[in-house]
Amino acid sequence: MVWKRPENVPYPAVWHTFQAKDTDSDRLVTYRVQDLPESRFEEAVAHMLEHFVFDEPTCRAKNIVGEQQSVDEIADLWREFVKQKLVIVCFKEGDDEIAGMNMLYIAEQDDKEQYQCKGQIWRCIYDLVEHIMKKANVFEHYNVSTYAGAMGLSVAPKYRGRGIATEILRARIPLCKGLGIPLTSTCFTAIGSQVAAAKAGYEETYVVSYDEMSKIDERFVFPNITTKYVKCMSKRVE
Repeated sequence: MVWKRPENVPYPAVWHTFQAKDTDSDRLVTYRVQDLPESRFEEAVAHMLEHFVFDEPTCRAKNIVGEQQSVDEIADLWREFVKQKLVIVCFKEGDDEIAGMNMLYIAEQDDKEQYQCKGQIWRCIYDLVEHIMKKANVFEHYNVSTYAGAMGLSVAPKYRGRGIATEILRARIPLCKGLGIPLTSTCFTAIGSQVAAAKAGYEETYVVSYDEMSKIDERFVFPNITTKYVKCMSKRVE
């Protein structure tokens, strides 16, 4: 990943604010979505290791937490993402607890570097995502040379049911606008994130069922998965 955040873009910046219910009552409070501060880098990775690897459907179906090499490699990839100062995080006003976050990165059409990993489970999941994004043909479909992608959207359990995932996805638009990125596009593997993306105005760029994927590669069999489709969903920045 060779992309560098422009020095003239303030960091850390707040990109979006919204109101939603508090954690202990129906009272509406303000939440903000902002850049992940440098001092919270390792905490953010720990948040993903505590929640995402247990909640995300393909990770859960393959029991990724049972293969330490795969867990270590996905954590190392997230650490590379946070170094780009592009990861966004949601906080409730007056509280510094991570309510949710999105592990973002910038994809560039002329970047030919190939990502390498050895953990069998993580390799399988990564290859699934890569297959979907290649089929979506995002660069050509939208006539762009760069876009903001993501590999991990998570909301802490106590903050769920408040539309926070949708608001985090909405926050990508002002973020991309501020960075001069024309598009955001992601492979969404869970029905919950797909619904959140649709609410945030993302369109379906490419859709395929998990049943169909299992016929493409025998590794793409995800036992007891309840989400029917895997989707690339995108939104232009206007």
